[in-house]
Amino acid sequence: MSRSINPDPNRQRLEELRKQIHYHNYRYHVFDQPVISDYEYDQLVGELNQIESRHPEWITPDSPSQRAGSAVLDRFVKVRHPAPILSLGNAFNEDGVRAWYERILKLDDRVAQADYLVEPKIDGLTVVLHYQDGVFVLGATRGDGEVGEDITANLRTVRSLPLKIPVQPDGPPPPANLVVRGEAYIGLKDFDDLNLRLMNAGEKTYLNPRNTAAGSLRQLDPGLTATRPLALLAYTIVAQDGLPGSPLPTESATLEFLRSLGFPVLESIYCPDLETALAAYDRLAEMRDELPFEIDGAVIKINHLDLAADLGYVGKDPRGALAYKFPAREVTTRLLEIGVNVGRTGVLTPYAVLEAVNIGGVVVKQATLHNFDYIAEKDIRIGDRVAVKRAGDVIPYVIGPITDLRTGEETVFEPPQNCPVCRTLVEHLAGEVAWYCVNAACPAQLIRNVEHFVSRGAMDIAGLGI
Repeated sequence: MSRSINPDPNRQRLEELRKQIHYHNYRYHVFDQPVISDYEYDQLVGELNQIESRHPEWITPDSPSQRAGSAVLDRFVKVRHPAPILSLGNAFNEDGVRAWYERILKLDDRVAQADYLVEPKIDGLTVVLHYQDGVFVLGATRGDGEVGEDITANLRTVRSLPLKIPVQPDGPPPPANLVVRGEAYIGLKDFDDLNLRLMNAGEKTYLNPRNTAAGSLRQLDPGLTATRPLALLAYTIVAQDGLPGSPLPTESATLEFLRSLGFPVLESIYCPDLETALAAYDRLAEMRDELPFEIDGAVIKINHLDLAADLGYVGKDPRGALAYKFPAREVTTRLLEIGVNVGRTGVLTPYAVLEAVNIGGVVVKQATLHNFDYIAEKDIRIGDRVAVKRAGDVIPYVIGPITDLRTGEETVFEPPQNCPVCRTLVEHLAGEVAWYCVNAACPAQLIRNVEHFVSRGAMDIAGLGI
C-alpha cells in the first residue's frame, strides 16, 4: 500500500506568490494597468521575501525577487543601461528602518557616523537620461533594470527636461558623457485639469497620475505625449566620464551639481543621523497633502557615496538606501452594492457598500461615489473590483473600476426613480447634477433638518443627538 506525500504548504504558497507577482508585474510595467494597489503588491512581495529568507534553497533564477524590474515591450527599441537601474528595499514602520540600520552597521562600523538625505518618494515613472557633450541624446525607461525602452522622442516633449546643459551660461562645464536618473510624473493639479478636459471632450478619464504618466511616455506618437502635462525631477547620476575635478563625494553634492547644470531636482532634507532622518519622514508624512505631486513614502539615503557603494547589495537592492513607505491610502476591493442617502435639502447622494478593506489602519466598508453622473462617467458597476482612496481624514471615495477584472456578472446602476425612504417620485432638472426628493415631509429630510438645527454650527444644543 503506497503512502501519499503531502506537499509542503509553504512551498505551495511560494509558487502561488510567484505567479501572482509575475502577473501583477506584467500588468503594471508592460500595460501600465495594475489591478491591485501598490500596498497590496508590497504585501505579496514581503510575504515572498519572508518565505525565501527562511528557505534560501527554494530560490530560483525566475523568482520575482531575483530581478530588479519588468519586461520590455517589443514595440520600442531596447536600450542597455550603463549600470543597473535598481529598485530599493522597503520598510513599512520605524522598526523596519532600525532593522535596516542594524544590518548595515554590522557590515561597516562607519555607518555609526553616517549622515543621510531624506527625499520624497514620488509615485511616477523612472527615466534614464543620456547626455553627450551637454546635449540630450537618449532617454529610456527602467525596463528590467538592465535593459529599458528608448522613449527619447517622447521625453523631448517634457518641458522641464533640459535638452542642453548647462542651461545657464555661467553653469559648470558638463561631463563628456553623463547619465542621469530621474522620475517623470504628473502633478496633482495638472492631473485634475487633464481629467476635466478629457471629460468635457467625452473621452476616457484616468484613475491616477502615476499610470497616466507612464502611459503618456510609452506612446508611439510623441504628439500625444506632448499633450500630457508631464514633469521631471532628477535625483542621481548613474554614470559619467570627463567630469572636471574630483568625483562627487556625496548625494548632497550630486544634487547640487545637477541643479547647477539646470536639472530640476528633488528637494531633500539633510539629516546628520538616523534619528533626524526618522523625524524627516514624519515631516514629509505631515506635508503629504500639501505637496504638488503624489508621493508614497520617503527615501532614506546614506549621504556619502563611497560608504554606500562599499555596503554593496542584498539581492538586487542597494544596502545604502531604503524606501520607507507611508501607510496605504489607495487599495482595491469589491463593490458589493450602491446605496442612496437623502440629505436635509432632499438631495439624493449615492454611496458604495464595499467588501471591508484596511486603508492606512482604518477598516473601510463604505465610500462616497459623489453623484450619479460620476457613477455613469466612470462606468462603475455593482460587483466591480474598484480602487478606493482615503487621503488624510477625508471620507474614502471610489476612484474607479478595474475593468480588466470584470467577469460579465457586474450590473449597471440606475438612479432611483423614487425616494428610497418615502417612495416619492424624484426630480432631476436638465443641466443639474443633483437628483431631489421633493417631499418636504420625507422622514429622512426631517431627521437631517433636526440634526442640523441642534448642531454646533447652528443652535448648539448639547445633549441632543441622533
